[in-house]
Amino acid sequence: MGNLVLWSVVLLALLGFAVGAYPRRIVLKGSSEKPVGAVNTFLEALNGAKKHLVSAAVARSVSILGMYPLDTIKTRIQIEHPKPFSLSGLYGGVTGSLLGQVPYGVLVFGSYEVYKRELMKKFPKTNPMFVFATASVLGDLTGSFCLCPSEVIKQKIQAGLFPNQREALISIWRSRGFLGFYEGYFGGLARDIPFRVAQLTTYEMTKKLYLTFKARRVKNKGDGKGSVELSAIESAACGAFAGSISAAITSPLDRIKTILMTDGAAYGGSVITCATKIFQEEGIRGLATGMVPRVVYIAPSVAVFFVAYEACQQRLKNWS
Repeated sequence: MGNLVLWSVVLLALLGFAVGAYPRRIVLKGSSEKPVGAVNTFLEALNGAKKHLVSAAVARSVSILGMYPLDTIKTRIQIEHPKPFSLSGLYGGVTGSLLGQVPYGVLVFGSYEVYKRELMKKFPKTNPMFVFATASVLGDLTGSFCLCPSEVIKQKIQAGLFPNQREALISIWRSRGFLGFYEGYFGGLARDIPFRVAQLTTYEMTKKLYLTFKARRVKNKGDGKGSVELSAIESAACGAFAGSISAAITSPLDRIKTILMTDGAAYGGSVITCATKIFQEEGIRGLATGMVPRVVYIAPSVAVFFVAYEACQQRLKNWS
């Protein structure tokens, strides 16, 4: 726990950046002109969601800290580490993870609003759910530029290639320069985009089935009035289930991404060559390596995130 103070300082700095630096209007002093376009939409989205962003940042940080050991074990299993369950280094790279994940969430949320607005403007007759899903994927794609460097550093430390962030940062820069921090970038996209699509689709299907079941139950009791909606806890449960299913489906892609970020050169450096080598050497089973810890990681993460998010929202209830 020696780095706890550092984590706290990093988190507070990021929160200050998220809620202080972004939600400002970029106009000249005394000018009546309002900012327009994508930048305005991005800033207004952040400004109108300060409570959400702070709560989400805190909840995400708590979730990362709480579940990080399992993430490290998953990474070790995927790279066939000789001692995947060793207690030593379970929190290795966690600071880098926080540095990437928190601002990533801010960028994804703001860009999502921009994409959603533009898509709805250009395709007004398109099913809104398709627009929301597309905007979400594009938001993730935008945020990936911010997230990838911290993921590379984190995974290399989890794999035992470096003892700390400083050593990883210096070594990557000296050996490969700027591009070294984007090693396995396309592997990350190959995992994250299908995961997002699967998650959104599974969530909507799960929610629809549960609402149908809940409506029938209410009707049978004879006390149903008006529309039936999911409670916050029910929504979280549906989200956890959808996330777990999506994690299982995309587990092969997650292993490919991990290998490309930790030892990409030995596997050809691309998604296709990596997948081919794994299949040739290990078969289908090799692609599923690490699936159990990945799936087990998702549901508790959602639960921890939800509890922390709600607690933070209550704390910020009177903040305007």
